[in-house]
Amino acid sequence: MSDFLRKPTALFFLVLLFAAPARAAALLERQQELEPLFDAPCVRYQVPKVLALAIARQESGCHPWIINISGRDVRPRSKEEALRYAQWAMRAGRSFDVGIMQVNSYWIRKHGWPLEQVLEPANNVKIGVWILAQEIQRHGLNWKAVAYYHTPLHRNPERGRAYAQSVVAHVKKILGEK
Repeated sequence: MSDFLRKPTALFFLVLLFAAPARAAALLERQQELEPLFDAPCVRYQVPKVLALAIARQESGCHPWIINISGRDVRPRSKEEALRYAQWAMRAGRSFDVGIMQVNSYWIRKHGWPLEQVLEPANNVKIGVWILAQEIQRHGLNWKAVAYYHTPLHRNPERGRAYAQSVVAHVKKILGEK
């Protein structure tokens, strides 16, 4: 065995090299399954579908049950498990994001939406697209609206710009796949 393969970092990079295509294929498959959920809300709120899909990729990798609690991802295997995590975070007063569009607990609390409904993929997409449409109305169809979907620019402009750049990269990938 070569010295290269004996080093843990080399083995790690080899695993990444072979795992990346599988992850990309899984992401594309999840996106294709969920894509129809974006049609009606994108038309209703006049949001470019490719932009909403790119945000879903950036936010959740198109995982319907993913939750981010105080900056840490949790990947439940079912809606029921995701609901338990979200209920715990809500009771604990934590900030958390749920579902495909990673709807933040701020919106859930503000509007009194039941967690069960927000976790439903179709509802999650509708809510996420609605939030994005509000930012587009406020800032125009530009990087600021995309950044504000994730991070208020007045709080952290660098983070908002980086987020918008990541979303643009996803838009380019999606357009290249079609």
